[in-house]
Amino acid sequence: MLKAELQELIRNGENSGVALKRDTVQNYDLAKELVAFANFAGGVVLLGVEDDGTICGTTRADLEEWVMQLCRDKIDPPIIPYYEVLRDVEPGRHVAVVRALQGPDKPY
Repeated sequence: MLKAELQELIRNGENSGVALKRDTVQNYDLAKELVAFANFAGGVVLLGVEDDGTICGTTRADLEEWVMQLCRDKIDPPIIPYYEVLRDVEPGRHVAVVRALQGPDKPY
């Protein structure tokens, strides 16, 4: 994802395909968002972004590992999301993009 695409998603805010979350989100809340996307038409969770669109950045150590572990252990059947980090979206602040595709094994 390009930074311009990310900024457009943030500018448009949350909708049925985009969720904005701090990276301190609880396991259950992130799993709930990803399950909703997998059961519908897919979507993206932007970690490191406040609900109002402010970029707070990511702070959690081993964020990718935590997300992937959550998708294996907390979602049944497990999903494998696409994960990427956009660095320095604002100086020193990174945003993690977690994209869940529409799942073939519904319901999750």
